[in-house]
Amino acid sequence: MNYSIFNDTDWLYPDSSHSRTEHIRLTVPRGGHAGVQILGEIPDAPLRLRCSWHQDEAKAGLTVSLFRLLPVGVNENTDSRLMTTTDFERCKSFVTRKAPFEVYDALLPVDEESDAPVNGRLAVYLCIDAGADAVPGNYSGELCLCEGLQETKIPLTCRVSPVLVPPVSSAALGMLNFFDYDGLANQHHVEKNSDEYWELFSHYVKAQIAMRCTHILLPPGEAVFDNGKLIDFDFSMAQKAGQIARKEGARYLCGGHIAHWHEWDEQEYYPNWNQSLGITTTEGYLQLRLYLTKWNDIVTKNGWQPYMTQALADEPQTHNDATYRILAGIFRKFMPGVPIIDAVETTRLGGGIDIWVPKQDTYEKWREEYETLQAAGETMWFYTCAFPAGPIMNRSMDLPLTASRAVLWMGALYRLSGFLHWGFNYYIGNDIWHSACCPHKGALLPAGDAHIVYPGKNGPLRSMRFEAQRAGAEDYELLMQAAQSAPEKTDALIRKVCTNFRNYTREGSILTEEKNNLIQRLESEVPFNDR
Repeated sequence: MNYSIFNDTDWLYPDSSHSRTEHIRLTVPRGGHAGVQILGEIPDAPLRLRCSWHQDEAKAGLTVSLFRLLPVGVNENTDSRLMTTTDFERCKSFVTRKAPFEVYDALLPVDEESDAPVNGRLAVYLCIDAGADAVPGNYSGELCLCEGLQETKIPLTCRVSPVLVPPVSSAALGMLNFFDYDGLANQHHVEKNSDEYWELFSHYVKAQIAMRCTHILLPPGEAVFDNGKLIDFDFSMAQKAGQIARKEGARYLCGGHIAHWHEWDEQEYYPNWNQSLGITTTEGYLQLRLYLTKWNDIVTKNGWQPYMTQALADEPQTHNDATYRILAGIFRKFMPGVPIIDAVETTRLGGGIDIWVPKQDTYEKWREEYETLQAAGETMWFYTCAFPAGPIMNRSMDLPLTASRAVLWMGALYRLSGFLHWGFNYYIGNDIWHSACCPHKGALLPAGDAHIVYPGKNGPLRSMRFEAQRAGAEDYELLMQAAQSAPEKTDALIRKVCTNFRNYTREGSILTEEKNNLIQRLESEVPFNDR
């Protein structure tokens, strides 16, 4: 079979030309992963894939996963300023291709069936995970492509480094990706709150943890009315989700958002269950009191206090940050000790928030003020979303795949301690396999902004962007280890990949090279007590 090997930091397309690489060579830190993409032709006979090692130690310490790469249609390009465009002239300087086009993004386990489209080529993603107890050294083997009676053997070499990526339970990087609870039932055609629903949800939690998410967002309480009068709140969904998330190993839980503003430039906030009632009114306060008292009872009953955080109102602005602090004060009265976390668009929330999450361009716009807050001991994360669009780092499918990974190198450069994105599984629209730009308020979101996984038969399918974000989170852990002993050298290494959120390498080979240089530097400069 004619085949070629590609790295996992560049996009592969159905019309990609073959490379000259036919040998898989990977370097994997303990506790981390590495992968490659393989392009071939659809065989005439049924195809089987298997991997074999020459050393017994590899079999004990390395896990090999094989996936079919599925093509996904990008229907519009990312615009130069906001959302998407069909005018290629507006974006040709920073996108990878002119839309519409197909790109290999979704990952289907080779032993799993799917209704997803398959084109006329064979595309495979091979991923090797090294356990924390894997024995460092060089290992060799073959990836075998068995086409009927014909067998193609692809040489495979894997170097396991003694460098250790810590588990999520002790990671330096925090991560939160929002979850679509209402959409899950529609996405998988099951009844909401059924046994099938919660079984699927458990698979989504496992996927989030595999992507190194430390926080799992819970649904908010649901208002209960009697003849139009609010009488109670139902937290049964939130409690069930939290119990499953903790059972699956979630490090932290995050209570769902409670309120929001109507327009970004107004002062008032309104509770989610009554968009005509301001939270600064007496009745608004009383309804918040009822909500928070009952929610606190649920948290206490389940023993979640050490693991609990709370989102109050997404994206407070300079026009309403004073009202947000009032909301935070009400929350702290009824749920003292629970850290508040939110995406923010202002620097004036001191005392009203515990985990600041400014957008990447917001952080750079007011970087001096945010750094002053960091220096004082405030916890500072960052987030990305559809705005601003253009070349800024985001996980859009028409931006270089390096952007989905290097964004966390920027987090390390700025010493930001966490990352948030709103869209884990917001499958919006009727056909995400051919229309990755999901509809939103009369416009289209950049391709992939709403989701980083796809609906499979038994749960979520990972994507190449999922793997890039996971790799970036692992890179962050190693970069922060290196920065402890040699901050200036580490920052210089990062700047070979990226210097700000708009200036980053488009070449996956450069990112891969600097990752290997990082590992070599750690091996030479950092002592490993458990080699």
